[in-house]
Amino acid sequence: MRYLALISVLLLCGAALDVAAGQEAAQDPEAYLALGFEPPLGLDAPRLSEPPAGAPVEGAALERRTEEVASLMRCPVCQGLSVADSPTDSALAMKREVREMVAAGYSEEQILGYFERSYGEFIRLAPKATGFNLLVWIAPVLGVLVGALLIAARIRSTRSAGGEARAKIDPELEPYLERVRREVAG
Repeated sequence: MRYLALISVLLLCGAALDVAAGQEAAQDPEAYLALGFEPPLGLDAPRLSEPPAGAPVEGAALERRTEEVASLMRCPVCQGLSVADSPTDSALAMKREVREMVAAGYSEEQILGYFERSYGEFIRLAPKATGFNLLVWIAPVLGVLVGALLIAARIRSTRSAGGEARAKIDPELEPYLERVRREVAG
């Protein structure tokens, strides 16, 4: 029983030290980055490892660019809506972050790359046309082409079989068929 109490006290002391260290780390965004995690929203951290590719943006251009970039990203909660269209808290936070980055002058690709590092390529509404993702872009086109070829082959076989079909008609039905042809013709 004493050992259990001693272990509990040691664990509590260790947890208290971890909490104190965690509070210091929570104020240091570099601590999150060193562990391979993105710092939480609102923590003044270096957004990207590279400097902004463009000039800072403000005013109406800032709002327009923010909407454009946010519309390229999938809401992680809704998944059927873009960040620009989603009313969820996480999408609104992401949109604020996009706005800050656009205002600082980061390019569309830099911003999308930043969010990809946090959420994976899933965050893009339209996948990149590289690697295995090429299948997403090529498969529909190939499907339409194969379908068109199958339809064309079926039409050709039907036309070529049309002449043979008359030859295989029962001779007893021929007078009736001839009468129907005359009535349809006029």
